[in-house]
Amino acid sequence: MNSLRSIWNQMPAVRLLFPFIAGITLCIEAPAGIHSLLIAACVLVAAVSVIIYVNVISSAVRVYKWRYVSGIAISLAMITLGYLVTFFNTDTNDPHHIANAEAAFIQKKASYIGVITDPVVIRDKTVSALIQLQRATGSDSSIYMEGKVMASIMKDSSSQTLQYGDKIVFAAVVTPYEDVKNPDQFDYKNYQSLHHIYHRVYLRYGDWKLAGRDHGNVLLAKIYELRSYLLSLIKQTVKGPNELAVATAIMLGYRDYINDEIMQAYTGSGVLHVLSVSGLHVAVLYYVLNLLLGWMDRRRRLQIIKGAMVIVIMLFYAGLTGLSPPVLRSVWMFTLITIAGLLDRDVSMYNVLAVSCLVLLIWDPYFIADVGFQLSYIAVVGIVYLYPLFHKILPAPSFTFRKPFILAGRILAYSYDFVWGMICVSVAAQIATFPVSLYYFHNFPNLFILSNLLVIPLSNFVLISGMAMFAIGWCHWLLTYVGWIFDHLLIALNAIVFWVDGLPLALTRGMVVSMFEMIIFYCVILLFCWFAADRRAKVLLTTLFFLLVLGTAFSIGSIRKDQVKKLMVYHVSSKKAIAFITQRQVYYDFDTAISNNETQMRYTVRDHWIHCGVEREQSIDSAKFASQLPYGRLYTINGKRIAVIDQQLAADNKAKLKADVVILSGNVRNAIEDIQSVLDFRELVFDTSNKPFHIKHWKEDCEKLKIRYHDCRDKAFEMDLN
Repeated sequence: MNSLRSIWNQMPAVRLLFPFIAGITLCIEAPAGIHSLLIAACVLVAAVSVIIYVNVISSAVRVYKWRYVSGIAISLAMITLGYLVTFFNTDTNDPHHIANAEAAFIQKKASYIGVITDPVVIRDKTVSALIQLQRATGSDSSIYMEGKVMASIMKDSSSQTLQYGDKIVFAAVVTPYEDVKNPDQFDYKNYQSLHHIYHRVYLRYGDWKLAGRDHGNVLLAKIYELRSYLLSLIKQTVKGPNELAVATAIMLGYRDYINDEIMQAYTGSGVLHVLSVSGLHVAVLYYVLNLLLGWMDRRRRLQIIKGAMVIVIMLFYAGLTGLSPPVLRSVWMFTLITIAGLLDRDVSMYNVLAVSCLVLLIWDPYFIADVGFQLSYIAVVGIVYLYPLFHKILPAPSFTFRKPFILAGRILAYSYDFVWGMICVSVAAQIATFPVSLYYFHNFPNLFILSNLLVIPLSNFVLISGMAMFAIGWCHWLLTYVGWIFDHLLIALNAIVFWVDGLPLALTRGMVVSMFEMIIFYCVILLFCWFAADRRAKVLLTTLFFLLVLGTAFSIGSIRKDQVKKLMVYHVSSKKAIAFITQRQVYYDFDTAISNNETQMRYTVRDHWIHCGVEREQSIDSAKFASQLPYGRLYTINGKRIAVIDQQLAADNKAKLKADVVILSGNVRNAIEDIQSVLDFRELVFDTSNKPFHIKHWKEDCEKLKIRYHDCRDKAFEMDLN
């Protein structure tokens, strides 16, 4: 226990970080209407905390006697700081932001002036550009306006020449991102808001014009220009589309070439982190730089120059790869380690991590909600703490060889230490991250040890060969040979990943955990670590209690999934998507354009099916509870009757059936009165495969006839069949 207290006392930055994160969370989750009240409360709390702390530190006796009071005061001050930093970093709190624009600019066509703030992305039919607004002109007013807008510009010869720093003038309707319309669907609106993007616009030919160039930051413009040059080198040397996608992702953080096949293979094999420029890449760069500049350690002045060069190059690399949170974390961490080395100071790795986290969250508090940011820090903390514990389990054996086999003994010892070290790192990182990974992704890679043993060393060689290729890009004949090595390493890397992904039981799917269960998971992991450091009966009993809570939560969740029986009519633009979920099985009636598109299935419905415990998927044709009708089908489940009308009603159809819900699909042209003549129903549902003008007339008729209806264009329809 004393050792744990000693470790905790050596981490002041960690103790400051937790209340700061609490303040950020409070600001993000608090309702917008009470921000003024909370700001006033935060300022008052901060003032009281400072007064208390100043009075406490006036004498050494008071410091010890009131140490808990001073700790609480500092924590409250950090909570206040976190709240205020987040509030002033929230763009929508600016009165000039487009989200707060007057009525003349909301959902109406207006003229805007803005500057492109990121490199454009050229897609199949459009060019995506992030525009920072500067001014807006409505029908009768012109105002200063701020805010980022994601523009999808129709692809043509003009739009393909757009680049960072271009000023454009455009006239269009700027719309906010829509809320999710299907249960458990990926919340793209929330994802974009975490990147300070709240609106989007579609620009056709003639809606926009170029008003000038070079209006961006000069340094960033040069970095993006270099990035384009390096991308051209990769395209020049890498031939295969899969290899090109992996090369651009690993070397430049450029993920626009990654397709579903690659994503699935790297996810299934447990090495998805390789496709993100992350701490591993920065660590390799840091190692290579120290190796190349090692000769500068001979003199103190050269050491300082070397440290400055390493820091500048790492910061430049972070900008080159898009300033992703994991890269920024690693760059700050290695920067602090470099500075500590120059000052001859021993550092606590936990303190280094906490300081880097504080710096990044002060820069952008919304990093805290970024999945990559969370996984990056959690993985490093897990490796720092668990790796030494695991590595001691099997200490390296002493290989004694006589001449001339001494070299072979050294190679064997190094190989053993490398393999065992890789296993320990992989297991430590996986233990630390698997609760949050299950919460977000619902998958677990069973063969992660095998894939990491094979892929991580090879990916390091890919990185090193890629750096070498960038360094000698000016020399064509050298580029040919190094590029050949780089390309074939990528081919081998993809071959290994696809092989591991194809092995039986490589990936366990559908492992859903709630926020509560994820927190209990981490409580269990922390308690196990505590028990390993301090074997006390109370800690063990507490661990067993939390395991019991976790098991109970899983059991309750499993029982609930067994009882799920639902009718779902999903929101999919202009498509039919009807599903019956019962007894962990789903029967679906989807347009083939959806069912044959795995990306759209995963984005629209797959997560919802996973949360409902679906284990088997079958076409509606195999459903045993369906009856054919002249104008569609009638389904009966648990006494509930659902009619689907996707054909024209027959004029001579006189039979009248009862139904709880009637779903109009397939753009049928039946009138509401005609439907009433053949069906006695409680509610009408219009799916998104119907034309908007048909739905408009149906809704008008329903309001006249006082019939309940649901428009799936607004939100998916859900009905409990229990």
